[in-house]
Amino acid sequence: MSTLKGPNKIIQNQQGLISVDFIFSLVLCAGLCIVLFSVTFTLSMAEIGQYIAYSTSRAHAAGHIDQDKQEEMGRNKFANLMANGVIKPLFSQTGSGSWFKLSNLDIRGAGVNGKTFNSEYKYQEDRLPQTGVRLDFGSNLLNMRIAFLGSTSEDGEALTAKITAFMLREPTQQECWDLQVKKRYDAIINLDSRYGVLAGKTKNQYVPMEDNGC
Repeated sequence: MSTLKGPNKIIQNQQGLISVDFIFSLVLCAGLCIVLFSVTFTLSMAEIGQYIAYSTSRAHAAGHIDQDKQEEMGRNKFANLMANGVIKPLFSQTGSGSWFKLSNLDIRGAGVNGKTFNSEYKYQEDRLPQTGVRLDFGSNLLNMRIAFLGSTSEDGEALTAKITAFMLREPTQQECWDLQVKKRYDAIINLDSRYGVLAGKTKNQYVPMEDNGC
C-alpha cells in the first residue's frame, strides 16, 4: 500500500541536493576557467601588439629623405604586419570579426610638424621630446557574460588600452642639409671668395657622405 508524502516530507527531502551543488560548482569553475583563459590570451596578444608598435616605430625612426617619407615607412610597416597571414585572423583595425583590435595609428616625430606626446605623458622641458608610435588595443574576447558572475562590460564595449613605442627619430636628409650641413658648408665657403669657385654647382646640393655630422 503506497503512502502519500505530505508537504513537510517533500520540503525536508534532501535527495539529489548534492547533484545541484555539483552542477553549480561545475558551472562556476567553468566560468572562472573561461575568464582566466581570456585574460591570459589577451595579455599574450598585447605583447604581440607591443611588437607591432615597436616595429612600426623602428621603421619610422630610420633616416630618410624627409619627415613625410619617414611617416610613410612607418605606416607601410604597420599595414604589412596587420596583413600577415598569422596576425590578420586575430587582429583587425575595426574591431569586427576578430577577437582583438589594433587601430588609430598615431605617429609623432617632432621636427617640422612639431607633433609629440609631451602633453599627454610626463615630460621635463630639459629632456628629449616624447616621440614614436601609439596604438589603441581592444580585446573583444574579454567582452563576455559568464553564468553566476555576470557581464565583464557595463556598456557592451570592448576593453581598450594604449600601446606605445617611443623612439627617437633619426634626422632626415632635408633636416641634415637645412639645419647643419648647409650652415657649416656656407660658413667654410664664406671664409674666402676662392672657396666659392671650388664649390661650384654643388654649393646648394646635398652630398651623401659616410659621416655627414648628423
